[in-house]
Amino acid sequence: VIVAGVVTGCSGITVSQDYDKETDFSALKTYSWKMDPDAKQEDQPEMSPLVATRVRNAIEKELGARGISLNETAPDFLIDYNLKVESKISSSNVGTTIGFGTGGYGHIGGVVISTAPDIRQYDEGTLFIDFYTADDVRLVWRGISSQVIDKHDKPDRVTKQINLNVQKILEQFPPKDKGAG
Repeated sequence: VIVAGVVTGCSGITVSQDYDKETDFSALKTYSWKMDPDAKQEDQPEMSPLVATRVRNAIEKELGARGISLNETAPDFLIDYNLKVESKISSSNVGTTIGFGTGGYGHIGGVVISTAPDIRQYDEGTLFIDFYTADDVRLVWRGISSQVIDKHDKPDRVTKQINLNVQKILEQFPPKDKGAG
């Protein structure tokens, strides 16, 4: 039960960030979208209008909770996001399985030894959220999350996973330590 709780609690999301150490992130209080989210579909087949809306809504909600608001006329910074889905293959080292058995009346017995590697195919989704300066459109912060996904998941589960990924990414913003990066 404890192991199941730990595995479920971790959610399998890996996050990271990179940023410009010279940027004063405390000055970033308003934002606008760098690109019309609906235009993303042409470049990224993973970014359907439904997924784009979910990502945009999750970002707006998380930033709003932090007191950062949308301002399309005079923003402090611009936001863009991208989603990449890659098919991956993982394999474990050769595993050994040993089995013992006996036949009827104890006359026939056997030992089975298997040494085949475990190979599996899965899809990994990576969400990038980028913050750019409003004046010269220079990248100053990037947050990334990666997670094993199911391309055929139900809409409410997709929404939940997007919300969780955006939350985990934006927990890193603003960077806590200006000396790290």
